[in-house]
Amino acid sequence: MPSRTRGIAALTLVAVLSGCAGTGGAPTSVALSEEQGFPADAPIVEPFFDETWSGEPVGWLADDRATLTIVSYGSSSCPFVATSISEVDESTVAIELRQAPAEACTDDLAPRTHVLETPEGWGQGEGPYVASVSRSLDAFGDVEAVTSTVELWPIATEPSIALETIRGVPDDITLPDDALERGEPLAYWGADRSTVRVITWGSSSCPPPARSLELVSATELAITFGPLPSIACTADFAPTTHVLEVPEGVGDDSATLAVRIEQRDGSAQEFSIPIAD
Repeated sequence: MPSRTRGIAALTLVAVLSGCAGTGGAPTSVALSEEQGFPADAPIVEPFFDETWSGEPVGWLADDRATLTIVSYGSSSCPFVATSISEVDESTVAIELRQAPAEACTDDLAPRTHVLETPEGWGQGEGPYVASVSRSLDAFGDVEAVTSTVELWPIATEPSIALETIRGVPDDITLPDDALERGEPLAYWGADRSTVRVITWGSSSCPPPARSLELVSATELAITFGPLPSIACTADFAPTTHVLEVPEGVGDDSATLAVRIEQRDGSAQEFSIPIAD
C-alpha cells in the first residue's frame, strides 16, 4: 500500500475509534467570533512551550477590556463552542464550552480561539482576573464537564514607578544601529531634563518593573528594575521605554545612569550608561 494511502487509512481509523454516534442538537455560540488556530498577535505564547501544561485553555483580556479571548484545545474536527459567559464576582467570569454532536472525532489537540464580549463593567481594575472555563466533552453524549481556572493576561505584577511604560521607542529617539544586536539598556533625557527615558530589551508583553530611581550625585542616577513576572510572555525581543521623573539635584553637565536589572534567580545584570540628550 502506498505511504500516502496508509496515512489516510490510519487517520480514518483514529477518527472511527475516537467516537460513536452523537445525540442532541448543535450548541449555539455566544462568541463574537470563533475560529481554529492560535492568533499570531496574541499577547501570550502558546502553552506548548510550558512543560507543566496538560491541555487546559489559556486566555487574555483586550487592552480596553471590552473583549476576552479564550483558546481551547481539543479535536479539530469536533471543536468547542462557547455557549455562555457570565460574571461570578468582581475578579471571575464563568465560561461554558460545549462540543457539537458528532459521528467521529480526530484524536488531535488543536487550538480554537473564542473571542467573547466581557460582562458590562467587569475587568476594569488592576486584577488579577480569572475565567472558570467548563469544557463539556459531549460530542458523543452527556459527559461530566471538566472545569479549569484560567489566569487571564495581563496578570497583576509588581507595580512600576514609571510615569509611563511604552511598547517600543518614542518617535524623537533614534536608536544606534547596533542597539538590537547589543540588547543593552539605553537612556535619554526628556524635556528640560525633568524626565529620563530608559529603554530595556526583552519580551514586549513582560517588561521589567522599575522599582527605584535615585540621585547618586549631580552627574549620576541609579535605577533598579525588578525581575520579570513568572508568567508566559511573548517570545519576541523588543524595546520598552520607561519614562521616569528625575530626582532633584541633577546638574546640567553630562550624566550617567547606573542600571541594575534583577533576575528571578536572585542574580542581577548591571550597566553604566550615558544619558543622551
